[in-house]
Amino acid sequence: MPRHTATTPLPPRFADRSDAPIDYLFVSQHPVWPPDQGFRLRGYNMATALTDLGVRVGVASIEPWPDDTPRDLQQLKLDWPAATWSDIESFLTGWDGRGSHLRRRVARHQGLGLRQLAGIIPLVNRYQPKAVIGLGQHSPMLLRGISHLSGTRRVWYGADDMVRFQLSCVRRDPIRQVPDRLRKVALYTAMEQLFVRGLDGAVGVNPLDTKLFRWFAGARKSVTVRNGVDTDYFRPAKNTAGPTHPTSLVFWGRLDFEPNIDAITWFAKNVWPRLWMKLPDATWWIVGKNPSPRVKALASIDGIKVVGPVPDIRPFARTAAVTVLPMRCGGGIKNKLLEAAAMGRPIVASHLAMRGLEVGGGASPAMLCKRPADWIAAIERLWFDARARTQLGQAALSWVHTHHHWATAARQLSTWVDGLTDTPAPVVGRIESADDTDETRHERAA
Repeated sequence: MPRHTATTPLPPRFADRSDAPIDYLFVSQHPVWPPDQGFRLRGYNMATALTDLGVRVGVASIEPWPDDTPRDLQQLKLDWPAATWSDIESFLTGWDGRGSHLRRRVARHQGLGLRQLAGIIPLVNRYQPKAVIGLGQHSPMLLRGISHLSGTRRVWYGADDMVRFQLSCVRRDPIRQVPDRLRKVALYTAMEQLFVRGLDGAVGVNPLDTKLFRWFAGARKSVTVRNGVDTDYFRPAKNTAGPTHPTSLVFWGRLDFEPNIDAITWFAKNVWPRLWMKLPDATWWIVGKNPSPRVKALASIDGIKVVGPVPDIRPFARTAAVTVLPMRCGGGIKNKLLEAAAMGRPIVASHLAMRGLEVGGGASPAMLCKRPADWIAAIERLWFDARARTQLGQAALSWVHTHHHWATAARQLSTWVDGLTDTPAPVVGRIESADDTDETRHERAA
C-alpha cells in the first residue's frame, strides 16, 4: 500500500525529473498501480524501495496510469513515448533472427501492436538506463526489442513461471477444459522460447521458478528474490483482546484469479460444511475484488459471507480468528500469507501456499494441512485455544520480519543486476525439485 498519498508532503529525496540517465527503468504493459496483482505489487514496492536506497529509478507503462496513483510513485513515472517509423524499424531489429515471424504472430495474438511496443526504443535512448527491468508476462516482448542496444542489461522480473503455473492447474480441470489448458501451456511456452531466451537475466520469487527461467525459458542468468511486505501498513492491531468473532475464518485475494477460485471452492465443498455442522454460528468471510460466478454462488452456503471488494482488508483480517489459505495450484509466493503474518494473524495453509518461502530453523509461520480432516482439526484447535492462536500469530510475525523486507529484497536485486556482466550462454541441465531451497547451490548454478 502507498506510503505517501496524493496529499502527503513528499520527502526531500524526490526531485523534479530530468533527462539525466537513470539506473533502472521498469517497464510493463499495464501500470503498476493499483497493487492488486502480483506484478504491480512487486513493481511498486521494488521501485520505491530501490529509490529509498538512492538508486535512480524510472517506471513506465504502455497503458496510462490511474488518477489515484500515489505521489511517491508519480515521482518515478515516465511517459510512454509515441514511436516513429524509425523506432519501429529499430525495435524489429531486436526481434530479428530465428522465429522473428512467430514473434509478430504472438504479439498480434496478445493484442499488442508494434507501434505500442516500439515506444521502448526512444525511452531507452533518452534515459540510458543501466538495466531495463520488465514486469508482467508481456514485458519480454519489450526486452527482446532492445536486444541490439548496447550498454543496457535486460532483466525479466517474471516472479513465477507461467508454463509451470498452467501445468499446476491442469490436474484440477474437468476433462472438457483440458484442451484449452494445453493451448495456454503452448502459448506461454512459445512466449518464453521466443522472447525470454537470451535475456541477460530473470528474477523469480521461489527457487523452482528461478531455475525454470534459466534452464527452460533460456535467460542467461536467474536469481531468487522473495517478495517483501509493507510491515508499516500490515501490522498487528493495537487492541490485542482477541478476535471479535472467535469461530470465524477469513480468506482474501482477487476472486477472479484461478488458484484463488480453486482454493475457495475446494474448501467450501470439503472442509467448511463439516465445520459448520459442528458450530452453526461459525462464519467464513471471503473478501476481494471481482468475485467470479463460482465464488458468488458460495454465498448460498450457510455461514459463508462473500464480501467482495473492500477499501481495506485489515479490519476483516483482525476480526477473524484464523486466516485460511487452502491453495492447490499456482506458483510464486502468496502475498496474502505475508500480509497475514505481518499482522500477527494465525494462519492455516496448504503445503503449496508455503512452497518457496524461507522458514529457516525457526517456528513455522503457519499450520500446514493436506486432508480435510487435518484442516478441521487445526482450525478447531485455534478456535478454542487462545494461547495457540497467540503463539502461532507471534511466530508468523517474527518470521515475516526476519525474512520478508522490501529493503532487503531491493538490495539483493540491485547487487545482482549490477553484477550482470559478461553473462555466459545458457547451459541445459537438471531441474531440481520444488523443495530445494539451497540458495548457495542455486547461485553457483546461475
